[in-house]
Amino acid sequence: MNPLFSLSRAVLLRASRADALGSLVQRTEWGRRSVRRFVAGDTIDAAVAAAAEMRARGFLATLDRLGEASTGARADAYAADAITLLRAQSAAGLEPNVSVKLTALGLAEGRAAARLDDILVAARDVQGFVRVDAEHPESLDALHDIVIAARGVGLPVGTVLQANMRRSESDLDRLAAAGMPLRLVKGAYDPKSEGVGDNAAVDAAYRALAERLLAAKIPTALGTHDDSILAALAPSAKGVAEAQLLFGVRSDLASRLVADGWRVRIYTPYGRDWWPYALRRMAERPANLRFVLRSLVEG
Repeated sequence: MNPLFSLSRAVLLRASRADALGSLVQRTEWGRRSVRRFVAGDTIDAAVAAAAEMRARGFLATLDRLGEASTGARADAYAADAITLLRAQSAAGLEPNVSVKLTALGLAEGRAAARLDDILVAARDVQGFVRVDAEHPESLDALHDIVIAARGVGLPVGTVLQANMRRSESDLDRLAAAGMPLRLVKGAYDPKSEGVGDNAAVDAAYRALAERLLAAKIPTALGTHDDSILAALAPSAKGVAEAQLLFGVRSDLASRLVADGWRVRIYTPYGRDWWPYALRRMAERPANLRFVLRSLVEG
């Protein structure tokens, strides 16, 4: 990896957690312009319209109201939006499928589980599904306790494994034993001391975890834009697992996968709190950072 990009990645990940800076940038027109490729508008209506457009192209969608650590009224609003989003998808004849973050549901104040249960009951009522996103390493133990409890009473929930963390090997065992649907990603959060190593090590960990998930025969989603990994896993994964890509990233790959017989889902974020999400996308891939810089110059 280019050392300059390694440095910029670290800076971007730190900046993604700078709430005051994010609040400032999110109010600017140039900021909104820079991320329009990666975010499907500000509203539920815009997100549902994007999902309908993707269905017409042969893709499924998971919708996500952007947001990070919240408490109190903000966490209540985040939960209410997730419930409204599920119902809006159902009313539009779409598969109700959303992603949420426990930190945005009030994990820090101890109310995330109750708010998540409300969302999961709403999902069950419309035959939908909720994916609880994995975040920073320090949140994962509480996340797993909460989703395993919810899965244990039959609620429609799944979560995410991050290949860039060493703990994911043992986390897979625990979550698979609970019958948890799992989405495997390389990881957009700083793994800190949990890191497996450089890019090659993360790729190897991803392959090994994917093979274990497929062998376990639990519902599996492969969240990656890495052509070589998907090609290597295709003989055992195609027709069994979903390929999941991000809105605005590698649409060429998404179309090619559908044509090749994959079930493809597009993770589609919306909302005004786009700063942390957008910076993590830029940190993941040099091409994304180049695209944003070009959009700022070209307008």
